[in-house]
Amino acid sequence: MPNDPKPNNVKLQVKYEDMTARYANQIVLTTGQEEVYLDFSSGIIPDQGSGVSVLPIHTRIAMPHSALKRFHDMLTQLFARAQEAKPAIAKP
Repeated sequence: MPNDPKPNNVKLQVKYEDMTARYANQIVLTTGQEEVYLDFSSGIIPDQGSGVSVLPIHTRIAMPHSALKRFHDMLTQLFARAQEAKPAIAKP
């Protein structure tokens, strides 16, 4: 019997429930001892009356530091592929 473990053939079905897409162009990142919090906002709302602008947070995602590392790796790969897909701009 070989010492190499066989891959676990677990079937996984991704199920999207209560999916509402929200646009976010601002992210507030907060770290704690155990988790990282990503707070998403669609942008700053200026208030001319009081002079205090507001950044309304519409979504918060909390994840452990290990999940943030995997998230970073996935984003890095995605960004690299997106850069490869862009056509090169010829310089005169």
